[in-house]
Amino acid sequence: MKFPQLLIAGSVLFCQFALAHAPVFDCYIERDDRVKCEAGYTDGSSALGRKVQVRDARDKVLLEGSIGQDNTFTFQAPAENYSVVFLGGDAHDATLQSSDITR
Repeated sequence: MKFPQLLIAGSVLFCQFALAHAPVFDCYIERDDRVKCEAGYTDGSSALGRKVQVRDARDKVLLEGSIGQDNTFTFQAPAENYSVVFLGGDAHDATLQSSDITR
């Protein structure tokens, strides 16, 4: 294999590995008006024990918890605008705004 071909092949392989472990995070409002968030990774890894923070519009932490055995975290939504931050580790954080969380 020539150098340019080797460089292209290496780049493609590196990109696949870099994207193989990205966070998957989504929240929705349940029947009882509680917010349920589901977390994991694109390679199927569990998010068990990873931290989740609920923050107000000024970025103050209102609530903190951990992803449970079923890869979920549930909380009562604050009355004001908020964000939910999944602290996935190794630069795998994900944030959702309350305006994007629906039933």
